[in-house]
Amino acid sequence: MEYLTHKNEKIPLIGFGTYRMGENGRLSKGEKEAMAKGVESYGMTLIDTAEMYSNGNSETATGEFIGEYDRNRFFIVDKILPQNAEKGLYRECCKASLKRLNIDCIDLYLLHWRGNVDLKDLVCHMEALKNDGLIRHWGVSNFDIHDMRELFAVKHGKNCFCNQILYNLTVRGAEFDLIPWCRENGVLIMAYSPLCHTEKSRKALVSDDIIIKTAKSEGKTPESLALSFVIRNKDIITVFKTGCKEHLKTNMRNVFLPISDDDLSALSAKYNPPTHATELETL
Repeated sequence: MEYLTHKNEKIPLIGFGTYRMGENGRLSKGEKEAMAKGVESYGMTLIDTAEMYSNGNSETATGEFIGEYDRNRFFIVDKILPQNAEKGLYRECCKASLKRLNIDCIDLYLLHWRGNVDLKDLVCHMEALKNDGLIRHWGVSNFDIHDMRELFAVKHGKNCFCNQILYNLTVRGAEFDLIPWCRENGVLIMAYSPLCHTEKSRKALVSDDIIIKTAKSEGKTPESLALSFVIRNKDIITVFKTGCKEHLKTNMRNVFLPISDDDLSALSAKYNPPTHATELETL
């Protein structure tokens, strides 16, 4: 595993997402085997979950999984729904998530998306949770550049640790202004859906002749090439979901080897970088 350091935190560049995992409160056999393989063989100790995922069951399943290890090995990311934040239920939701996860403190607690949340209220509650030791850091998800600027105008808004966004080879709009702004202002970017956000789009990507040719020249699989692209500058982290050890192996093959400039140019010729500002795509 390779890591980045952000605000004195050493964080794996690649971790696990848990959307639609553990739907009955427990990981399936394949999910558990894949996650165990990821932790032991690849150092994938970042796990991203949310109170929304499977109505809290993904948190429960995550808690059961990490309960078999030393808690300090993991960097746990969790999220509060905006409709709960709008009601001021930060503490109640955080404590409920902690109970399902069976841990004492969440490493990074995010607002899942902007909704109609008052940002002064957000910062006030998040800072209180941090001061009380229920969370270590807080951040946001699916915030566009205008949201980030508004957040930074709030007292202590600059304490935002992370912005989790949709970003991959086929969705590059954030490269134009949002990602540079976050870099300049010390906000970590976490990319979700690095292998595309639908099964159809993922299959189209990994079967693309350009992707296949480039992956072969780089000693990667199409999947690991797509992941390598997202983390290519080693200052963005990403999470993906898998319930299969073989898929995990495919995704991680030579994933940290840098992509050559020529091959990056070939990828950008097919999957164009943005030339103007666009609204942030979200799921």
